[in-house]
Amino acid sequence: MAQISREALIQKFHEMEWSFADKDAGALGELERRIADAGKQKKLITYSELARGVEFHLPNIRDGAAYEIRTNEWHGLDRKIIGEFLGLASARSYENAGFMASALVVSGLELKPSDIFFEWMKTLDVLPDLSEMTVLAFWADEVNKAHRWYRMH
Repeated sequence: MAQISREALIQKFHEMEWSFADKDAGALGELERRIADAGKQKKLITYSELARGVEFHLPNIRDGAAYEIRTNEWHGLDRKIIGEFLGLASARSYENAGFMASALVVSGLELKPSDIFFEWMKTLDVLPDLSEMTVLAFWADEVNKAHRWYRMH
């Protein structure tokens, strides 16, 4: 992760506007807890395992009434919600401990993060390119940092 300084990346995170992720601290905390549990066990967690049973209370969806992602039937809104929450979780883990927590969250089919995760890392200037070799090296490094940190905390 050498494209952007730590301070500049943290500043980018602070300037981000979230449509969902900063509006439900309870859901964010639960998702972060699930990621941490996987990290402590030196495991990965699928998007479906992460989201299953989490109730989101978002003022801009159903006027804040409970919304649950049906993990057997993902829709565009579901992906946007979980993506934003993972983005904020990564911003928080990076600022606090220097790693992207969402690197531990993977597709059940491919067993790696979505292409959107890597594209976001490129947009943030964390990845110089999206070649398979660059992406895999970056991801392995983030997973190792996350596993080490969660095991120690």
